[in-house]
Amino acid sequence: MKTLYHGTTTKNLDDILTNGLKPRHDKESNWQEFPSRKDMIYLTDSYAPHFALCAYDVAERKFDPVVIEVNVKLDRLYPDEDYLEQKARIDPEWKDSVEKTTIQERTKFFRDELLNYKNFAEDSIKFLGNACYKGVIKPKNIKRYTVLDAELIILYSDPTITLENKYYCGDSYKDICSHKIWQKPYSKFTMSTNKKEIAWQKN
Repeated sequence: MKTLYHGTTTKNLDDILTNGLKPRHDKESNWQEFPSRKDMIYLTDSYAPHFALCAYDVAERKFDPVVIEVNVKLDRLYPDEDYLEQKARIDPEWKDSVEKTTIQERTKFFRDELLNYKNFAEDSIKFLGNACYKGVIKPKNIKRYTVLDAELIILYSDPTITLENKYYCGDSYKDICSHKIWQKPYSKFTMSTNKKEIAWQKN
């Protein structure tokens, strides 16, 4: 099992806790220029507060940003298409293709062909910090969530999500996801779930 994080808002929280994390399907993507796959849930070990803030902005700041911690099976993970696109830029085998295509074209190609690159899932997490999960993440695999103070996120999580940033700053961003955002003053409150028991942690 792998512990990863998903950024969203409290608008979706009740449904997630009841029915699990689900792919967006026919809902509009938060990313207009580079839309996500409809059948995947995007997870991270590094940038969940940033993604939560993006969702907060899309929701017109009517709901609080929230980060959800999940435990998932590695065999359900796929690479993020952004990892494959960035990797292609520095891979000699892709040199000719990179010179003849745009970032948008390459990203779309890898997004459409993602199922054929499953063996890069762990590298995607290690070298970019993100991965995709195919299917529904059930409520039992949701371990806790933290509701964040939106005004503070920009102070500690405003990343450029690149291979280079992960290389130099990855440990810091991972610590933000696993520790910092679960504490005051960054968290308004957290909730942990343990089987049928619910424990509130007032921060």
